Amino acid sequence: MNPNTPTLAAIAQRPDRPCGRRFGKGIAMPSFSRRTFLHGAGALTLLVPQIAAAKSPVDETGFVSIGGINQWIAIQGDTAKPAILYLHGGPGEAQSPFLNTFAPWEHDFTVINWDQRGAGKTFEKNGEATPDLTLDRLTTDAIEVTRHALNRLGKRKLILVGQSFGAMLGLMVAKRAPELYYAFVGTGQFVNNSLTMEYRERWAREQAVATHDEAGLKALDDVRTLSINDWKRIGASRKWMMSPPDQEYLKLQADFMGSPDHPRPEAQAWVKGYGFEANKIGKESIVFDAMTEIPSLPVPYILIQGRDDHVTPLEPARAYWETIRSHSKAFAAIDGGHYACFTDADQFLRAIRKFVMPLVT
Repeated sequence: MNPNTPTLAAIAQRPDRPCGRRFGKGIAMPSFSRRTFLHGAGALTLLVPQIAAAKSPVDETGFVSIGGINQWIAIQGDTAKPAILYLHGGPGEAQSPFLNTFAPWEHDFTVINWDQRGAGKTFEKNGEATPDLTLDRLTTDAIEVTRHALNRLGKRKLILVGQSFGAMLGLMVAKRAPELYYAFVGTGQFVNNSLTMEYRERWAREQAVATHDEAGLKALDDVRTLSINDWKRIGASRKWMMSPPDQEYLKLQADFMGSPDHPRPEAQAWVKGYGFEANKIGKESIVFDAMTEIPSLPVPYILIQGRDDHVTPLEPARAYWETIRSHSKAFAAIDGGHYACFTDADQFLRAIRKFVMPLVT
């Protein structure tokens, strides 16, 4: 959710060809045999998977003009099924190298992924000359991406899902253009830094005491008088943020990036873009307060939070859910940590089917 937060991970043989693997709780991540061709000058690169079971398969990746620049979008799944637009975290945690992690989602949904302005392949295309990198611009971009996807799929509305920073962004998007969304689903929901740090530092101190980590306790004590928005204070509790399921997931990301001594060339633009968007948006996102800025939401709000999330802790997210005024709302605590939507995808998707699918008309 902020620039010093470890990010999500998946593994790929190549950025444009995810490998088959088993991930999370026994979820088989299928391999796809694909052929690539261009459909018209300047159009999306259309990838046609061999998925016999899909009635109307779609697997498109490419660049679309969004907000005056070319931005990367993927549309994958079955067009006959409801669509999800996924807003990635970070800021800067682009999903283009990790599309295979969404394979379980594609059993029930068409999934739209978007590398946000300043991140991933969108950063690779536009570089550091990327203009107007603000929360307001990202909100407008997300709405444009939504309209593009709805037009492409011939749908009236879709389901908006945001994780971590993407959950913050999703609140802003759903508030501005509620007519486009059946519901907003937040996971790894960031509320505000005050509540986040209160619970995160309490957890860190408990862990340091339990393990007799004197150096860790000293590090926490040394920064306790600093502002909660000071990066030194935020960093002092970082070592305790990730739960065991998160560590497993982050290792997959590390495999994609390579080691400091042997970085993978194809990952370098992704890493640079991660830092670029995080640095540009970090100062805005750290002072965001959902309690005061989004006290109500004109679409149904579904919160699905990992019980062991210590990046954006469960308690502040639940407190926000309890206070927000919404047309309707639902809450589900599931196994896993900050990346529970991937590491415990079966529970995450079960909650979406239970709480969101009845809203899809």
